[in-house]
Amino acid sequence: MGLFEEPLRGIRRFIEEKYSMGHAREYRYIPTLPLATSPQVILSEDTGLELGNPGTASRSLLLWDDKEGVADGRITLVGPDFSELQARAVPFAQVVMVEGSFRDEYECYRDLRDAAYNLRLRGFMTRVFPGRQSIWCRVSKEALASGFSAQILGSALIQASKGLAYVSGAEVLMVTSSREDIDELSGAADMVMDIVQALIKMYEEMNFDCETCEYVGVCDTVVELRRIRDRLQAERGGEGGGR
Repeated sequence: MGLFEEPLRGIRRFIEEKYSMGHAREYRYIPTLPLATSPQVILSEDTGLELGNPGTASRSLLLWDDKEGVADGRITLVGPDFSELQARAVPFAQVVMVEGSFRDEYECYRDLRDAAYNLRLRGFMTRVFPGRQSIWCRVSKEALASGFSAQILGSALIQASKGLAYVSGAEVLMVTSSREDIDELSGAADMVMDIVQALIKMYEEMNFDCETCEYVGVCDTVVELRRIRDRLQAERGGEGGGR
């Protein structure tokens, strides 16, 4: 069982259901993007669109698949594209799924996170709240008028992810439709957060005492976490109350 296999199943069910209902559309990766030379700062008065504003629903997930289940280059959008949105601030979910070889899980996750949140797209700014699995993006009026779209953002996420040597494929899901649709991803998002927090605890705290760990429940559910724990304990000579 892969590290993110269970939440990935939930995300796949969500995508398949939205396609079957006619509520999703597919875009393909485009290599030419409006890149900026420096991080973008977009003031409120220059903002044309806010995605995942704190007053709306927001989710941001990063996962990998060890079983070649990623549809490389596919971008799925559930809801209106950016130019079709009527409101200035809308709910937003962004899910990046990659495949490859992830030997050092902790470093790989950090690299993926940094790649996904430092896109340097012209007219696009991101603020991330990792503890809440949420993201807040601003698109400038100028970028929106120039055709900034879900395909551009999805392509940038794919390009950034595949820029990492160990990533062989990448796929993106975005949701702009409603809070209710984004809430459907909450179970998967919460599980991803628990898995990542358990992973961080093992690597950073080097504490292998399962009996005192608040993430013992998720480690009991995710077999791969127990395998990582056993490997790290053997490598570092750690001691603790194994299960």
